[in-house]
Amino acid sequence: MINNKTFYPTPPELIDKMLSKIKQYPNTNNGYRLKILEPHAGKGDIIKALEKHRHTGSYDISAIEIDETLQATLRGEHIKVIGTDFLTYSGLDRFDLIIANPPFDEGDKHLLKAIDMLYSGEIIFLLNAETIKNPYTNTRKLLVKKLKKLNAEIEYIEGAFVDAERPTGVKIALIYIQIVRNIADDMFVNCDDKTDGIKAEFSEEHELSTAKNIEELVAEYNQTINCGIEIILRYYKHYRKIGEYISLNDKLSGYSFSSTKNITGVMQNQINDLLAAVRTSFWRKILDIKAVYSRLTSDKHNKFEKKLQERYSMDFTVANIQQFILNIIGGFEKTLYDTVIEIFDMFTIKYAYRGEVYDDNIHYYNGWKTNKAFKVNKKVIIPMYGLTDKYSSNNSWKLDYDSIGKLNDIDIVMRYFNGLTHSNWTIAKAIQAAFVHNQSSKIDSEYFTITCYKKGTIHLVFKDDDILRRFNVAACLGKNWLPHEYGQKEYSAMSSEEKEVVDSFEGEKSYTDNLGKPLLAKNNMLQLTV
Repeated sequence: MINNKTFYPTPPELIDKMLSKIKQYPNTNNGYRLKILEPHAGKGDIIKALEKHRHTGSYDISAIEIDETLQATLRGEHIKVIGTDFLTYSGLDRFDLIIANPPFDEGDKHLLKAIDMLYSGEIIFLLNAETIKNPYTNTRKLLVKKLKKLNAEIEYIEGAFVDAERPTGVKIALIYIQIVRNIADDMFVNCDDKTDGIKAEFSEEHELSTAKNIEELVAEYNQTINCGIEIILRYYKHYRKIGEYISLNDKLSGYSFSSTKNITGVMQNQINDLLAAVRTSFWRKILDIKAVYSRLTSDKHNKFEKKLQERYSMDFTVANIQQFILNIIGGFEKTLYDTVIEIFDMFTIKYAYRGEVYDDNIHYYNGWKTNKAFKVNKKVIIPMYGLTDKYSSNNSWKLDYDSIGKLNDIDIVMRYFNGLTHSNWTIAKAIQAAFVHNQSSKIDSEYFTITCYKKGTIHLVFKDDDILRRFNVAACLGKNWLPHEYGQKEYSAMSSEEKEVVDSFEGEKSYTDNLGKPLLAKNNMLQLTV
């Protein structure tokens, strides 16, 4: 962190002084949560102090931080990160309080940004005192002018960072601004008793296509929230006139509208609820990228979506989406191998409690670092309960929903070794088609010949020996049961211990015939246009 030249952690005494400036608190009577932004969160010192500073009600605290290491620190503390660069942040969230210790060299730009984005509420900022006392740039001059117009409180503090975690002798200006703006101020603007006839015309736009690129998704996101915010603002501007006749949301029944300040608070809450819902919806659309979705088993998909939930608070911008996709690509090869191991375990150790099944499924060999290594045989048996219709009188064949998901996961992994050429003739579809004709054996799918038994097992026989071999090699490499250079190193160049592993796993001829061949098909690697 010391290498980050703009990062000066705020001393606790100075944080306490900043928090003492806060004049507004959450209102428990109308359920309103005070929404706070820390746009230069660092390692979260101010946010943690805010958490301890709670009075009645609750805070909804968000953070922005440009340093990736510090972002990880914040997320590790379960702090909601909604952006990476405050100066380029374009989110429309309505905050009640913006509090920060920005970089000293650009404090004027950051405070101007905070003033521009705050609709109604408080701003508490630390600046280098020279920013105010020596306004030699146009940006500083503009800031001084705005501070005067807003009647900002400015307190100069000597030696505030002398004994700090990262000391500096710079003189500090503690800025406090309160912006009071009520949505009801122009409540009856353009309202009169006479009205022209209303033409209820609209053009229906096309539904969102999953083929749209990132820029189009962001444009639609912005269009959606702008439309929603416009509707909410117009509604609350005229609430006193129309509120008793129409309700924007059932949630409004729990709010008190005794003052225009309450109306403003509820309006901001409604906008934030809208933004949260729309942002969640659009981030979820990233999961619909076929190149990602089609490669994940149900377990990996669940874990992937859980990880995605960490991003729901992030602003939906081109830059944030690109970084998210690059992160997916960066770890995708590992994801593929993890998924291979997941299915390997399904065929083997996952059902170790069924001794006879376990023994039939595997072949032992002399592993690299263990004598317990094994690979999957050409025929595997997997328990699959729910192969009969319990509601039928004759106990007829039926494949239940949970079984279909498990079988589809097997097909997904097999496609890793077949160039991801998609086949509709999956295990589940082949079995379902056969069950219609009361057929339970000699069922053919893309990769297997299948036999089902009502006692609760399915037998799968690999149709392609090469796919079986590469599947075994990939899984056993992932488990470190094969030498790291397995498949790349000449047999003659191997040590005696390595040769012994090759001999017991597949033999010298098979190893040599497949030397240098890729395990996964080339187009398995994720390639997305970002």
